[in-house]
Amino acid sequence: MCLPAKAFPIRYNEKCPLALTSLPDEFYDTEWDLIMVDAPKGYFPLAPGRMAAIFSSAVMARNRKGDGTTHVFLHDVDRYVEKSFANEFLCEKYKVNSAGRLWHFEIPNAANMTDQPGDRFC
Repeated sequence: MCLPAKAFPIRYNEKCPLALTSLPDEFYDTEWDLIMVDAPKGYFPLAPGRMAAIFSSAVMARNRKGDGTTHVFLHDVDRYVEKSFANEFLCEKYKVNSAGRLWHFEIPNAANMTDQPGDRFC
């Protein structure tokens, strides 16, 4: 199950098909200042697309414990799926800039969000 709860665990969460669960421990233990989502390919029918990468980057940004925001850059937002997942998980209200097919989001950590418990991502 994929819940937008604050401090949502990604590592070992095989119940959520959108969570990237098989990356090295360093990936999950790092508090990222910047995340660039530009893979995997999604422009032909058999390509996996970026849905899991978008979801996981949104969760990783919210799970940040330290001060500051996480800058998430998403490429190829001209495609319907990338744009839909960006709006659902990275949230329009956190989009600070765009240039062509590249969108830039500043995601605050969960402690600095004004959302209520149980709210969706946006």
